Parts: sequence; structure tokens; C-alpha cells
Amino acid sequence: MSLNSITVSGTLKEAPEKRFTPSNIPVTNMLLEVSYIPRGTQMSSEKTAGHIIRVNAWRDLAEECEKKLKAGDKVLIIGRAQINAYTNNEGKKKREVEIDANSITLIEDVLSVKAPPSTVKTDTNTSKKENQTEGFKKTVGDVESGVTEPRLQTNIDEMINTEEIPF
Repeated sequence: MSLNSITVSGTLKEAPEKRFTPSNIPVTNMLLEVSYIPRGTQMSSEKTAGHIIRVNAWRDLAEECEKKLKAGDKVLIIGRAQINAYTNNEGKKKREVEIDANSITLIEDVLSVKAPPSTVKTDTNTSKKENQTEGFKKTVGDVESGVTEPRLQTNIDEMINTEEIPF
């Protein structure tokens, strides 16, 4: 593994464009928009900044990118950073960071991911219906009142096994 390694996530600005080198090796070029919240602003702030980074995928990865990716897809890219020095149309010398991708993973939009099937049961202590899903607990009253974030249901006695404590 190379010491020169970079991992970035972002949104594809345009559809990937495949071409071939003179020796007939496929390469797919993509523009990745990487956004971040600038220092000094709050996490909930609407102010974001961003960069556009050129990403190159070679050979089999190039073929897969052309087939499966489109503009607007969110991706996670692991690759090697390099500097591309060139002269633009106006005669100015430019330098840009590019990424030669080793792997590209399509990231599903978190909001569109479906929760696993849930079961509805009645709590015998309060006779209040609960909606339980894989360790998360959301009461029906919460759903009706607009609370949409599930809370992690934990029982401290189940989490601590006193037989494993070394004293």
C-alpha cells in the first residue's frame, strides 16, 4: 500500500466520462464536489464551502464507474492524490489536485434508507404501545407528536457483566 493515500466523500457534479488512452486503456474522469462547514461556523449553519476535485478511474474500475454512476450520486473514494500541472487556454500555468481512484463506493442517501421491519407490542406496565426496531425504541405517541429520531434503548444491567470485572 502506498503512503500517498486519500479518502474523500462527495457528490458527482457531472456524469462520468469514459475515454481511452493511446494504448487503449479505459479511463473514466469525474468531477467530485466536496463540501464542508468552514471553521468558525456552527454545525447547524447553512453556510458551506466546497471544492471540485477531478477523479480518474482506470481499467476495470473505469468500466464500472461508467455503467453504474451518474451525476448527483454520493460516493466515497479511496485513492492516490497527485498534482496535475498544466497551462490553461489563456496561457496561465495551473496546478490542481487530482485523485487516481483505487476504489469507489456508492453511498446511499441516509434519509432514503428504510428501517428494518418492526413489531408493535404493548408495554404491560403502562399499557402504551411501542414500536421496537433492532435496539431502537420509539413510542407511538412520539410518532404522533412529531418526534422522528429513534432513541437507543439501553438497559445498564444488561450492558455490564459483573463476572468480567477484574476486581
